Amino acid sequence: MRTNDMIAKFQSNTSKLESVLYKKKLSGDIKNLLLSMLYRITTSYNDYANVKVNVEDKNKFVQNIINIIDKCEDIEIVKQSSEEGQDFIKKGITSKVDTYFKTIKVFQTEKDMLFALFKMNDTKMYIDEKYNLIRVAFPEMMNEGRDINNIEIIRDFNAWSWNTIFSEISNIDCNLIYQNLQILLGYEFLDDLMKKDMQAEILNKLEGKLKLYYTKGNVEKLLNHIYKLSIIICVERNKNEKARLIEEKEWEEKELARLKDKTVLIEELTKIKKDKAKEIKKLDKIIASNDLLLKEFEKRNKKLSEYKKIFSPDNLLGTLKKERKKALNEIDEANKLLDAKFYVARKAELENDLELLEDIGKPKAKEKKKIAIQKIFIKCMEEKVDKIINIEQKKEIVTLFRAIRYYNFIPFDENRFISEVKEISDELSKLQSKILLKLYDLKAINPITKDLQTDIGIINTIFETRIMDLKNINIRVENQNNKIAVKIYDSDILEMEFTIDNLNNIDFKSKKKIKLIAK
Repeated sequence: MRTNDMIAKFQSNTSKLESVLYKKKLSGDIKNLLLSMLYRITTSYNDYANVKVNVEDKNKFVQNIINIIDKCEDIEIVKQSSEEGQDFIKKGITSKVDTYFKTIKVFQTEKDMLFALFKMNDTKMYIDEKYNLIRVAFPEMMNEGRDINNIEIIRDFNAWSWNTIFSEISNIDCNLIYQNLQILLGYEFLDDLMKKDMQAEILNKLEGKLKLYYTKGNVEKLLNHIYKLSIIICVERNKNEKARLIEEKEWEEKELARLKDKTVLIEELTKIKKDKAKEIKKLDKIIASNDLLLKEFEKRNKKLSEYKKIFSPDNLLGTLKKERKKALNEIDEANKLLDAKFYVARKAELENDLELLEDIGKPKAKEKKKIAIQKIFIKCMEEKVDKIINIEQKKEIVTLFRAIRYYNFIPFDENRFISEVKEISDELSKLQSKILLKLYDLKAINPITKDLQTDIGIINTIFETRIMDLKNINIRVENQNNKIAVKIYDSDILEMEFTIDNLNNIDFKSKKKIKLIAK
């Protein structure tokens, strides 16, 4: 039935795409590539959804792609051996997308085509200017993370296997953080956050949503580390932003040093107020007298070059009013800093800003931040497990089981999956044990030997498997020379076998295959 449904849906989607392609003046090679891409998506999507959990509805995902293709005016294949293809390779790109003219030039692979199509329909995240230090870095990280996420269905799944090739992920760090947030918040919220035009609200909405599910302390630490990491990632490849942030850092260090010397600061602020009050008094006299205004007009023009001369006394009057306003603002700023509450708040703001920028130029900071983020992520997941307390939540704990297994296989760096990072292994092991105990408590999985400790040791290995649908997992155990021989099957196909010590001296009969997930 599942196969028949899959064929029917593929035929329906193919028919929709063919109707769109019929109207397009595209080459046969391009039409075949698009149909092949759609076939791979349709046939792999159920497995993709079973593994990852946090994904868009398949029909919506496919229809969105067909809609993007419908909007395209032209698609051209670029051969890697061509001059343009070589230029792509030098620049580290696989496609060139013009969103204004709605044209695509792309290498002839399904993955590159899908990436280009999403670029065509890309709505970029922006955040408000008031978040000065991360206004470039955080959106860059999130936008790239989403782009990488969009092609995972073709990159890692092929209808019969789930495989991750590190070199095919264009930025492992951006992908890691995007996947962290997607597991914490769910696909729909994060996708919606990325699409909406609400620059001033994005960070508040992100923080507010996280605090609905997780404790305030964990959320604030998590976001602080994520913002710091986004700056580290950004300055690695964006020289202009690196220069800007270093300049900001230097200015804020000087400003903080100025604020810390209170004696000198009070003298300086008192002098500013006195000098600016004199300046305003002088400006008021000139503004109120035509004779003085004309004298000032002549005086200033004598000092100015021909090209910078003031056009008329009326122009000078406007300039003087601006100077008066500026002087008033400087007095106002001085008064604020002399106020104890404002002084403390301003000093704290500078200290927080400098803390965000403290890791620029520190080579080892990136890995430390990534590890810190994963440790807090795991704490948040533990909070989620603790909130599952009754049998009606069986599906929720199975969903978390699947999500954390997927999490294990997210690349942490160019050589390791998350499950291979020693620095977080204790925390991850604790989380997995907590999930398994909850699965047992809620009778969401079937007992294997009827000894809890032994069963946990057996089932814990499922976190290391790439069997795509947990419902297909069967387990068989046998006595073997005072040990327990374990065989794990994907339906009827043997995927893994191993032996464990019979530490609790369990006396059990050899059993037929037992389904892991209970009905």
